[in-house]
Amino acid sequence: MHHRGVEYVRMNQDPFETDPVLVRAAGYPYDITAHSFTFVRGAEAPFDSALREGRRPVIGYGSNQSPLRLRQKYGTDHEPIPVQRAWLSDHDVVYSAHFSSYGSLPAALRHVPGTRVAVAVNWLSDAELEIMHPTEVDSYDFAHLNNLELQLDGGEVLERAYAYLSFRGHVGDAGRPFSLKEVASENRQFPELGQREALSLMRDRIAPDDDLARFVRAHITDSALRDARVAELERFALPVAHAAHEVVEM
Repeated sequence: MHHRGVEYVRMNQDPFETDPVLVRAAGYPYDITAHSFTFVRGAEAPFDSALREGRRPVIGYGSNQSPLRLRQKYGTDHEPIPVQRAWLSDHDVVYSAHFSSYGSLPAALRHVPGTRVAVAVNWLSDAELEIMHPTEVDSYDFAHLNNLELQLDGGEVLERAYAYLSFRGHVGDAGRPFSLKEVASENRQFPELGQREALSLMRDRIAPDDDLARFVRAHITDSALRDARVAELERFALPVAHAAHEVVEM
């Protein structure tokens, strides 16, 4: 009886809590910190503003705010990277109309007058940008944004910075995009969804008869299916809305 009880518990465990592949998909945008830090040997260390010298301010608004995601991109053998918390005025973080190779519905930056959103500024060297670019190129343009009000932790305000801007369109309903619940904001004007909620809604739209775990695993393991699903998302996506910017060649 005891053995069958243990087996019953295992059979009824949530695969999004036990399967590492699904944990990664549903965990986006991961461990966003509320504080500035220096990314050193794949982990957080105290923030050192002096390390910003000679680097470009690149706005991280989705998983690029996360030490976990930075470690996946840069490993543990890299130069120290300053990551500075900030508030970006007249913007929100919404869902881009595509699926990542690891299953998530990723973030997009959207110009939204009156909303203020919490972001990170990754101060990156040219060598570090060469590593970052290939992880973004399939769905984002690297752009230089102008006329910003980007208030850094400590009070300094930047009027210009770089960001990866989605060109896929934004996921939404009734003319309104969905914001990322996990990203803090002020005066948010759009409905919020967590990652798992967003994946469930996309499943309902694309493959309503699928179990959610099966739906997500399918576009992780089958790139052709993922491309077809992305095309479907783009077909019904809201147009992007970006502040003044200039696309920079990657």
